Amino acid sequence: MVDELPDGLVLRHPSPDDQRRVLAVMDAWWTGFQGDAGSLQRSLLLPRLFFQHFTDSSYLVERDDGRLAAFLIGFVSQSQPEVAYVHFVGVDPSLHRRGVGALLYRRFFRLAAARGCRRVQCITSPGNTASLAFHTGLGFQVEPGDTTIDGVAVHRDYDGPGLPRVAFTRALTDPTSPPPPPATRDVRVCFLGDSFTAGVGDPTGLGWVGRLAARTENRGLHLTAYNLGIRGNTSAQIRARWRQECLPRLSEAQEARLVLSFGVNDMTHDGQGLRVPPDRSVANLAALLTEALPILPVLMVGPPPSGDPGRDERVAALDEQYASVCAAKDVPYITVFAALKEQPSWQQEIAAGDGAHPAAAGYEQLTDLIVDPWRHWLDDPHIGQTRHRAR
Repeated sequence: MVDELPDGLVLRHPSPDDQRRVLAVMDAWWTGFQGDAGSLQRSLLLPRLFFQHFTDSSYLVERDDGRLAAFLIGFVSQSQPEVAYVHFVGVDPSLHRRGVGALLYRRFFRLAAARGCRRVQCITSPGNTASLAFHTGLGFQVEPGDTTIDGVAVHRDYDGPGLPRVAFTRALTDPTSPPPPPATRDVRVCFLGDSFTAGVGDPTGLGWVGRLAARTENRGLHLTAYNLGIRGNTSAQIRARWRQECLPRLSEAQEARLVLSFGVNDMTHDGQGLRVPPDRSVANLAALLTEALPILPVLMVGPPPSGDPGRDERVAALDEQYASVCAAKDVPYITVFAALKEQPSWQQEIAAGDGAHPAAAGYEQLTDLIVDPWRHWLDDPHIGQTRHRAR
């Protein structure tokens, strides 16, 4: 069974700001269905609360250009923990019969089963023959009703006077089987940054990202680490590429996260001046966080010293500014500059290498500074202490 989106589409969880985007496309996608009354009913079915409190069990599909292509709003019942409920689904008509809707449902089925649910329920309106065919094709059964419309069992006044509905149920597991075991956390993290993130200079090829992944506790956690460091990248280049590079890699994850680390290249002279002035560099970080935080938990590792006295002085000042931006946005920030500056071996490895990057021992030192706050962040993305100063 194919379980991949067509090219050019990306899956993610929604955020509160997506509610207006969903409402904006609903009438276009259901043009003419039940007229003005249907339009009003649809808008009332998706208040903002669904985009605030049910985000981790709901999905959006976007095109490469950011346009909305599909959505599924669902949740696990609070009063019936064995039941998951699909509240509303929509797919751009231009994508009908391409498997997008079925993929959203299969993703929701897996999530619900992993949380211990035994069945999934949903409803549709009488007369919506396309919905009836779609749901029964996915294995849903029509529940008995108190009347029939066009030969289909219907519950009269299901959602209030004059609002009949067809009710569906689909089993996820054999009800006589024991509950499924706790699911291993599928955590996928993009490490987005520059040459230090890429591990340039490390003869082992691990850098701090590879070492961090190797030292992460694996009990109940399956970590996929994507190293997206590019040598020479500035904050402007990283901000420009983050969405295109990260979201496709993270769309399949139960838990998706982002780690940032950059700044040294911004403070490098290119013959005409700094590649990115400090105020612009800070603005790039703030803008990137504004874009990413509604979608992903973010952790930032500050820039390290790189052996050039003048550049290091500028990086030290930028490090403080970056920390302030992250603190204002409640993003954990790991300061490594001062601790590494005090390590003679760090400077010695830089001098013995390419003049900017350490070798294996230096990356081991850098990993030592990151690993404890990293593990704390993995355990709780909403930690209260937003800045970790490495010692």
